[in-house]
Amino acid sequence: MPLSLMATLRSHGVIALRVSPQSKMRISFKHPPPTSIIGALAYPLFRDSRIEIVASGDDGVKSTADELRRMLISVAVSSRGGLMYGPLFKINRLYHGVAESAVTSLPITVTYSEYDSPIKVVYVFDDEKLTNYTVAELERAAWGITRLGSRESIVNVEDVKTSRVEISEMETVKTSFSYSLERVENVKGRHDVEMVVDWRISEIGDYSRVGRIRVAYPLEDNIVEGKLKVAFVDGEAVII
Repeated sequence: MPLSLMATLRSHGVIALRVSPQSKMRISFKHPPPTSIIGALAYPLFRDSRIEIVASGDDGVKSTADELRRMLISVAVSSRGGLMYGPLFKINRLYHGVAESAVTSLPITVTYSEYDSPIKVVYVFDDEKLTNYTVAELERAAWGITRLGSRESIVNVEDVKTSRVEISEMETVKTSFSYSLERVENVKGRHDVEMVVDWRISEIGDYSRVGRIRVAYPLEDNIVEGKLKVAFVDGEAVII
């Protein structure tokens, strides 16, 4: 039976989630994409190895977080989002020993929290692929989450819960968690839609030539209709 892990996070007010690949304009997501959610848990889970990037022959460069990706059935986030701004930061450079100084501009998009509401992230694991990790190790890693995405995106962990879940087929469900629009026929309720890396078939690492999918992020409870697979985690519906 699949294992679910839910972590409740509290943002410090700023979320910066870079779209990759990107130009100097540093475009950002408004909501945490699946790859950032996976990376948030992978960092504390694999921190003992002190290796974040590995090269694997013809496969190129990928993140160690890809090991975690392969164990997952689904990831989702409940985030109301916020207000996006594009400030222009000034960076001063001064090189000692050489008479050179410069001021450059670094445009960057960040999301400022509009609501003082927690961010909930859910991981659903394939139990048969968890042979190298115990539930206690996964819980400990979840308590060790420190950021979502870039270093500006600092979060505190307020709660961690694990449970066994069943995946059922449903045609209508109410959810506050993000979901892919692939099998969705109709949605009622406000939501944002973002194009994100299809983490199910793409390795975590180089995103220059990967497939992308449309993911909806509810701004309120959504009524979703379609040929859906659903798991109930701590009483809340998560579309797989």
